[in-house]
Amino acid sequence: MTFNHKKTKLAILGMIAGGILLGTSVTANAALSPSSTLPKTDMVDVSSWQGNLTAADYQTMAGNGVKAVTIKATEGTYYTNPYLSQQVQYAQQAGLSVNFYHFVHFTSTDQAQSEAQNFIKAVQLVTNSKDVVMVADFESSELAGVSKSQNDANLAAFDATLNQAGYNKTDLYTMASWLGVHIDTNTSNNGWIADYPNNPTGSKYTSANAWQWASDYRFPSINQNMDVSQMNNDFYLNSTAGSTTDTSTPTTGSSSSSSSSSLSSSSSSISSSSSSTTSGSTSSTPGEIVKVPGPSGKQYSASRSKSVKLVWRSNMGRHAYKTTDGARYSKHLGMRYGYNSDMPDITWYTDAHEKLYMKNSGHYAIYYHVKSADGQHGGWIWRGYLNK
Repeated sequence: MTFNHKKTKLAILGMIAGGILLGTSVTANAALSPSSTLPKTDMVDVSSWQGNLTAADYQTMAGNGVKAVTIKATEGTYYTNPYLSQQVQYAQQAGLSVNFYHFVHFTSTDQAQSEAQNFIKAVQLVTNSKDVVMVADFESSELAGVSKSQNDANLAAFDATLNQAGYNKTDLYTMASWLGVHIDTNTSNNGWIADYPNNPTGSKYTSANAWQWASDYRFPSINQNMDVSQMNNDFYLNSTAGSTTDTSTPTTGSSSSSSSSSLSSSSSSISSSSSSTTSGSTSSTPGEIVKVPGPSGKQYSASRSKSVKLVWRSNMGRHAYKTTDGARYSKHLGMRYGYNSDMPDITWYTDAHEKLYMKNSGHYAIYYHVKSADGQHGGWIWRGYLNK
């Protein structure tokens, strides 16, 4: 779904999450071009890795067979896609059915409920519709160390929290190799299955809702690899307008409650600015997806994100570190989650590392992906700031 998932993950299971579903690739594969022999491309998924796509790009995809888009909203309990509102707006303007996914890290039912609340809160900031598909993106490396029965129970707790908030259309995204091994589909989650054959054609996993068959597809005039899926039914369709009667107050805290009030206001209009907009807007039509303020400059920096280039990223062993220096970032450094000095007593545990080329200095840097013992905090920290 994002950079380090899907096709690379299928080949190298050690690749881990940092920020939904593949947009670019570490490997130099030739991109797939439109062909009548390929499966359908009626659904795409996007995350912050596709934050550069324009409104015209979404129109291009719609003109080339795309009917639905599933957008990364959140990850764990600590991350919200900074481009979420912009991507929702562009997709809706192109007439696409809009759905959402959450990148899962939970390994217990309590964590599953907390992550579901984070997911709900983010989605309620961009739509008061409940007629959207809410997907659990199940592929992070730590989940392979949990029993299948526990993963199934955790997913059930995640879905139950979504259901209690009024979201009854749920689904499970995972790799074909994980089905029946680490996680199961069920009647509530028929599945959105990732499997990338060398020569994709025809149909696969026809009992599932969708089959994601490539992460290196190029639509005309869009110079970026895209994740594409073939839908097997209309489950992901008809989510653009959503419910026209549900105006209930969110249950995920004061900030979401405030957002719900603004969504039902009839005195404001949708903003046309980018995700860095500093003033929000509301909708007078219940169920309409609306634009809301993006993260402030203190959190997200496009220039910082563009100043680095990934060299490699992979899993690593679990090591304990302390630090009060520097900050925690998303894998591309665009989003700053918080300063380490604010959490001086936390022990951070590694699970992955990456090498970045710093374009401004011409130097290289190694970052470690870390998480707190309870899994509630994490991010990428420069190795030089970490102390045993």
